[in-house]
Amino acid sequence: MAKIIEESKSKGKRLVYVPEELVDEALNIARGRGETISKFVEEAVQLAIQACGTGLSLEKAAEVLKVLQAHRVLGGAFIPQGALEFMIESVYKSSREELLKRWHEDGRLYGRYLRERFVDPVEAIKCFLEVTRWDLNEVYALKEGEDIKLGCVSTTLSLEATELLCSFLEGILRGLGCTIKSLECLKGMIIVSFKL
Repeated sequence: MAKIIEESKSKGKRLVYVPEELVDEALNIARGRGETISKFVEEAVQLAIQACGTGLSLEKAAEVLKVLQAHRVLGGAFIPQGALEFMIESVYKSSREELLKRWHEDGRLYGRYLRERFVDPVEAIKCFLEVTRWDLNEVYALKEGEDIKLGCVSTTLSLEATELLCSFLEGILRGLGCTIKSLECLKGMIIVSFKL
């Protein structure tokens, strides 16, 4: 164990013990940023407290940030729900197959990226859906033996939007290299069973 903050009663500081390997990593990052380890640790603790204030665990907050960064890297955009629904209604009627194909291909790109960047790509998919799709009431991933069941439920998704999301999810799973065992797509509900 190594100490990060030296005790100083006059400055109101306390002694905190942290594993040496964490201290070494923190020291390297602090040096790279041109700041002291004390400043880096103080900022990290302040940000951790803020993250806890969102109701997310620190692990979940870190996962959300990684997923949002992946979304940004892949060119993802946040679109107001009403505008998205208008675009889907306008294009879906005239170009349904092309639109489904486009969502599928974009999903494959996301899947390939998630496979390379995340230790647990299934958790990354779940987190991605929770963070980027405010129209989903529930997203779940259940392990059933070697199979995984991923589900999305929404009380507001139209049939068209559900089909597009389903095509996107299928693309993600194909990009991950998964074997899809079953896929159900009903208005407002998608359930897919697959094997990594």
